[in-house]
Amino acid sequence: MRLDKGKIFMLLSFKVDKDQKELDSAIIAEASLSLEYPIIVKIGKNRYTIGSKEELLHRRLAIQSARQRMQKAATCNRSGHGRGRKLKALDKFQNKENSYINYKLHVYSRRLIDLCLKHKAATLLLVNQQEKEAEAQADEFLFRNWSYGGLKEKIAYKADKVGITLIVE
Repeated sequence: MRLDKGKIFMLLSFKVDKDQKELDSAIIAEASLSLEYPIIVKIGKNRYTIGSKEELLHRRLAIQSARQRMQKAATCNRSGHGRGRKLKALDKFQNKENSYINYKLHVYSRRLIDLCLKHKAATLLLVNQQEKEAEAQADEFLFRNWSYGGLKEKIAYKADKVGITLIVE
């Protein structure tokens, strides 16, 4: 239990059993994370793309520009009753972008794991990840608008849950 600002929070922890699926250890799924298509998967002769650049970036940039418009417009808002009233509209945008990206990364990682389960792939190989992360850190736009770390984390969590071995190159 934790007491925080006059509120009592009960923090529980529990163990979730792994969902062991019937997988073939000879089948390897190769996934590549990129900006053009968030995930490109190759399983045997099949090649799949999960998501698109426009789908992810368009909405994210729209949220960023709407937040900037709200910041500029906040100077013209009626004052009185303090700073909170003046910035009330801006507070709605506080976590909108993060929550949208978190949702999309969950959707993409779930689709990847579902494809691996459909083809019974026991191993998931993330190809050329270090190179792409170094490239993303060099480009400021990419670093700001793409979350390789969050996507890798969600893929690792979901792969472990169903018994798929994850290897990052």
